[in-house]
Amino acid sequence: MSGSISTATPTTDSRDSVRPTSTDSRVGAMHIPRTPRMRQRQRFDLSTWPEEDEIDGLEELVAQTWNIYAVSTLFDIEQDDVHFKMYSKKLREEIANTLSHENVTYDVKFSIMENIASKPNSEDPIIKIEVISKINSNENGIEKSIYKGILLSWSFTQTKLNIQNAIRLPLLLCRGTSSCMNAVHTIIGRMFDCLIVTLPANEDDLRWLVPIIITATNKDESIVFGEVQMEYTVPGLPVTDVIKVKFHSSNLKEILSVIAEDQDDRVNVFLDYEHIKMFHEVLHKQMLMIGGLHLGFCTLHRINLPGVTVMENRMKVTNVDIMNNILLYFSDKAFDIFHTVHIDI
Repeated sequence: MSGSISTATPTTDSRDSVRPTSTDSRVGAMHIPRTPRMRQRQRFDLSTWPEEDEIDGLEELVAQTWNIYAVSTLFDIEQDDVHFKMYSKKLREEIANTLSHENVTYDVKFSIMENIASKPNSEDPIIKIEVISKINSNENGIEKSIYKGILLSWSFTQTKLNIQNAIRLPLLLCRGTSSCMNAVHTIIGRMFDCLIVTLPANEDDLRWLVPIIITATNKDESIVFGEVQMEYTVPGLPVTDVIKVKFHSSNLKEILSVIAEDQDDRVNVFLDYEHIKMFHEVLHKQMLMIGGLHLGFCTLHRINLPGVTVMENRMKVTNVDIMNNILLYFSDKAFDIFHTVHIDI
């Protein structure tokens, strides 16, 4: 294990909007928490995926850097080709007005991602939104993808609503230029009466994600093998000054297997809050004894594992099994932010 102060360049980048449709006036009681807040995660189950099913179709999401957002309920949205063409036309016109550039035209496409065949809830659609810009300064034109967004619910939690043409797709993965991302999210918010907010991985999330990632297995074999790097920010110092602590994944896996011994060495079944708490307490003691590092009030800011990087609301994953677990985690977090309100109709 090693620790050092070094300079890194980090990347920068509740309530549900609920209402009945105009076609249904039979509105009963609306139960809204008096003090909405995120519940503290108590467990993450790594064995919910049916053993006989393979994770199929996530290849399009791996090996790319994604920005992570949470989305409230989308209202008045139809899922057929005719309406998708209408939404594409509306979004294209609004983007052209917002991002007005000389000799630049835009093309937009809404579509259902059919290639992701296996997902936690087969009834939930996965909607893709693409924005292409075209520079018309010459005969051929230069086309460039300036936005790609994927709206999805990657959870075993039931997301059906008793409201016509309203759906819950709490997680949004997107990539593109910052100006186009801001414009698309603002316009989508108006079109479907929803809110889109960044979903950063805070320290608590990163503390969970390290064990979740290192315990990921494929055919009883560990997927992650190699150096695990955790970056901590120091209070009072610029965010670019970080403490980097490095472990080998096999050592971390061994520590976690001892902590979760109540599972008969099957660490990849589930993780409890107490497992996570004790795991990081052991790591902090190791840092102090071996490296002389007392982290004190330092904050875990970024994690870097073989094939996985997560910081703030950005991630890059190169393995579909790990991507599946991370999507399960963030979809559950996004659901907690916007979709804990219940409506009786």
